Amino acid sequence: MRTLSSALFCLIAISLSAQNIKNRVITIPGEKGGKRLQDPWTGGMNSPQLSECDLNLDGINDLVAFDRVGNKVMTYLNRGDGSDTTYYYAPQYEEMFPDTLQSWMLMVDYNHDGVADIFTYGGAGTRVYKGRIQGDTILQFDVVMPLLLYRFDNTSYPYIWTSIDDVPAFVDVNFDGDIDVLTFDVLGGSTIQYFENQTMENIGNPAFDIDSFKYELVTKCWGNVAESNLDNSVLLNLVCKGTGELEDNSGYESRHAGSTIFAIDEGNDHDIDLLLGDISFANMVMLRNCGDSSYASVCSYDTIYPACDVPVTLPIFPAGFAVDANNDGFKDLLVAPNARTGARDVNNLYLYTNTNDVNCGFEFQTDSFVVDQSFDFGTDSKPVLFDYNGDGLMDIVVGNYGYFRPFMTYKSTLAVLENIGTQSSPAFRLRTDDYQNISTYARIGVHPAFGDMDDDGLQDLIIGDHQGYMHYFKNVGSSTASFPTMTTPQYFGIDVGEYAAPFIYDVNGDGLKDLVVGRRNGKVSYYWNFGTVTNAEFHRDSSNVNFGNISIAQGSSTESYASVSLRRDENNELAIYVGSGRGTIYKYIVDASKLLSGDFALVTDNYLMEDVGAKCTMAIGDLNNDGYWDYVVGNARGGIAIYSDSLWNPGTSLNLPTGITEPSERGSIIVYPNPAKGQVNVRLSKGELVNAQVEVYNLIGESFATPYVLSNNVITLNTNSLNTGMYFVHITVMGNVYTARVIID
Repeated sequence: MRTLSSALFCLIAISLSAQNIKNRVITIPGEKGGKRLQDPWTGGMNSPQLSECDLNLDGINDLVAFDRVGNKVMTYLNRGDGSDTTYYYAPQYEEMFPDTLQSWMLMVDYNHDGVADIFTYGGAGTRVYKGRIQGDTILQFDVVMPLLLYRFDNTSYPYIWTSIDDVPAFVDVNFDGDIDVLTFDVLGGSTIQYFENQTMENIGNPAFDIDSFKYELVTKCWGNVAESNLDNSVLLNLVCKGTGELEDNSGYESRHAGSTIFAIDEGNDHDIDLLLGDISFANMVMLRNCGDSSYASVCSYDTIYPACDVPVTLPIFPAGFAVDANNDGFKDLLVAPNARTGARDVNNLYLYTNTNDVNCGFEFQTDSFVVDQSFDFGTDSKPVLFDYNGDGLMDIVVGNYGYFRPFMTYKSTLAVLENIGTQSSPAFRLRTDDYQNISTYARIGVHPAFGDMDDDGLQDLIIGDHQGYMHYFKNVGSSTASFPTMTTPQYFGIDVGEYAAPFIYDVNGDGLKDLVVGRRNGKVSYYWNFGTVTNAEFHRDSSNVNFGNISIAQGSSTESYASVSLRRDENNELAIYVGSGRGTIYKYIVDASKLLSGDFALVTDNYLMEDVGAKCTMAIGDLNNDGYWDYVVGNARGGIAIYSDSLWNPGTSLNLPTGITEPSERGSIIVYPNPAKGQVNVRLSKGELVNAQVEVYNLIGESFATPYVLSNNVITLNTNSLNTGMYFVHITVMGNVYTARVIID
């Protein structure tokens, strides 16, 4: 039987011939705290929900994480050795999952065919996808029930209500072999409803089959227990009516929004116990069932669990999940936040291994299961490329909304991933998680941009914040950048509304650095620089606040979070790339005649060809100097992902990118000396440089007005104004574009 990886390799090899294929890059080394990270470029986790599924069909259950922050699936393969790194990130399997998953997703093999199925939120109810093996190699998921229904009477079948904020339990409550449902009731009541699956009770009945999902509401107060509407305490030994409703529900007629249910047979006594998590609380409450598989009766509860070891204290809104994390045959307990915002965003995945001991069933192992193997900067990562130490290698500076702190505002910082590799083999080490002590300025949602605003040859820093302001930091360093103080708070009084995401670029080609700023409502503002090269000047009224009439808002939503980057594309057209709240990158072509009003042409609303995560931002450069663009992407989950126009696998033959001319009968471009210092010569191997146009760009697409002379069919560029690093030289001759790389020492 062919493996999925070999099948995917064939698909990738075929797709290389197509233009604009974007490939995931996960092999660049990453290091944090002196430790080599196994999976540095996962994109991070904030509120993951964990399930098991055999992704590569090798007979070993792998790990699937569904993060409700951005509704993102992440897939990990299982080595099966039970080590600390038994799971390793394998994003190629993510594409198998439906793109309609929302809010919560749990995987359970309801039909016992050996393939995990999907239970997910489906518009106030539960949608079910049936898993199957396609062609013996690839998993596929098909909708088998748009909404789970139950029999209300003999003529009506309403859907089983499940909240968008809760996590229900799909478990065999009565141990008869089919999957039942436990969920809090439809009107926000404090009791737990039990919907029993009638499939096994009707084996042999032609009206029933394994996919029929015939449910009945057995009781509205499972376990004779109710949750307080004020906190996460519970009331035991309640009396229920024959209909399953409470005889006296005063004080328990409603509850606070948001609860999670984790079902487990804690003492292996053949009945279901529950572990509850609640919004606004860091602990989980264990409900112990003293009944049996046919009738539940909760007789005690613990608000500290597990009391025999390190208890769950995960602010806020914890949820439990069952995964055999160490491959010993017993289901372990994983606990993660269930909040969309306002919860712990690092060190946020607890692992308790199952001891199979009736006195102490779970033993705490770590608060950072798998997440400690990735770069993660809390909430809303915002990466940019910047050579902070002047060594000619592009580093990654990462802004963020901040790190969650209970009962305090978020701590917003800049982090530096220093490139400790080489020109052709990058590697990144976390140098600091609070670069230049930016957190001391107490600005929330810092979004960095770098550019030389005063023509001193040094890249200055402008940060946007969530209030819509921007703040200027002058670079007073030398080869190593230094920003000791905020030079100009609220730069020129510009206020874009909320979530300012600036980018520095000479848009109108006048030699002055302009500001292009994305904002929360999905639109983009353009502020043109009307000062001089040494003294930038902006005004909030000297702007186009609907730049290109770009709007990435979905419907009436104001939560669109535009972020921008600009560079010349493969056709040498100035393009603006806009990250979005929905997780895709838009590409527009900047029309020079419409900088002050008018529409830019939309090329695509999904430039990277997949959902890269909510509130995505993107920096563009060539990290390994192979002539292909690479894309460093941040998102709401706080991590970093990298994509590329090339396939980074060692030994893979790469096609020349569009815009770089392959040697042919019309000649190729020759650059010398390379590396260069002071000046560089450019000529064609064939042909004359007739009316040649010359442009120079750095790795992030900024253009530089570089003086040059043409003599004896050779262009000589003066590079004294360029910092050390790699640049691209574009030569346009008789409609042909030639591009070459040059390294400036």
